Amino acid sequence: MTQISRIYVKELPELFFLSYRRTIDFFAEYSSLIGETLPKIDEALKKENLAPSSGLVTCFHNIDLAQLDVEVGMVIPHQVETKKPLNCTVFPAGLVATTIDLGEYEKQDPTMMALTEWISKNGYQANGGIYYHYLNDEKQSPENYLTQMLIPIVKATDSFN
Repeated sequence: MTQISRIYVKELPELFFLSYRRTIDFFAEYSSLIGETLPKIDEALKKENLAPSSGLVTCFHNIDLAQLDVEVGMVIPHQVETKKPLNCTVFPAGLVATTIDLGEYEKQDPTMMALTEWISKNGYQANGGIYYHYLNDEKQSPENYLTQMLIPIVKATDSFN
């Protein structure tokens, strides 16, 4: 809805992501995926005696909304052993382009478009999925939702490994 932060580059350390990953129809299944996975992640955190290092994070690995490859989870302080369908994946250290959006989730496209345009205009290439870190929850009105958007990047001249 409203970009409330400048777009900038951050260098992140290696992070560990406790998550569920599925291919879904975004419009038909996304809400139920969130409702279904959050209690399972909370249960796994309690079992491991861990507190999360982030709020809810969603990674969109593609942009086909009918067959959306999506991962939902939380950053945790260290890697843990998991059993399918739960995963503990490593987000490698590196650069991300990031900004923050204020407002309804359904109205975030202009902020995401500004972020992707900034990446190409500033000599970078996307190098991974699109991450949404939800900075608050849905206990307030939708116009107050805060979402940090992050896209892993490399310099356009760098090679992908």
